[in-house]
Amino acid sequence: MPGLAGAQEGGSGFVQRGITVETSAENAVIARNRALATAQRQAYDKMASELGFSRSASDSQIDGMVDSIIVEQERATRTGYNGRLTVNFNPRRVASFAGISAGAAGATASNGGGGASAAPGAPPANLAASTAAFNPASAFVESVTQFNGMQGWLDLRRRLLAQPEVASVDILAIAVDGATLRLGLRLPPNEAARVLAERGILLQQPGTVVPPAGQVPLQPGGIAPPVRIGASPVPVAVPAAASPNAPWLLGVAGGA
Repeated sequence: MPGLAGAQEGGSGFVQRGITVETSAENAVIARNRALATAQRQAYDKMASELGFSRSASDSQIDGMVDSIIVEQERATRTGYNGRLTVNFNPRRVASFAGISAGAAGATASNGGGGASAAPGAPPANLAASTAAFNPASAFVESVTQFNGMQGWLDLRRRLLAQPEVASVDILAIAVDGATLRLGLRLPPNEAARVLAERGILLQQPGTVVPPAGQVPLQPGGIAPPVRIGASPVPVAVPAAASPNAPWLLGVAGGA
């Protein structure tokens, strides 16, 4: 097995520096997004070659292994982007995906790249948690979202992919202030929406509403809540009619 920690310390392995990319598209947001995806794939291929594994990976799987991207140098135009980037991979997620012993990787790091291996038959530490990031999606929903510029989109994308319930984020259309996405979910959509809402990510099916202050939602079947005799009816929040195939609404709490 290659000396993983030694490779990392040398600016290779899990840390890939000096990745150069140049792309063009109909606008700067798409150009930069393509450049980041290209940089991640170049970095993944280089890392795989250095660490001695050859497992192919989709763009979403590679994105799930990336901890961060550091811009060393960049230049953007109205329709183009070129830059030099550093791509930092998560060692445990890479180890799980590539079949490299995470325990061996940790032992190698603690021994300064000596290549020590884990005890035979010992399971990698936190293997279940790291493998969860690569479970396939069980449901897909189309969603629309709005954001403030390129950084807003990148922050939203990174935040989504950091959630265990989100398996993939595919772009169907994108502009400088919004996008249509295809989200791969590891839970049924309504259940995933509830869990994501607890973390500040709002995923709402068209026609559902969050009642304004002083109003309550309709009960199942469109029935208003009961009212005591002699009391005034409580205003209800009536959902707007929506097509069953309309995209879900995606955003973050407070517009953050």
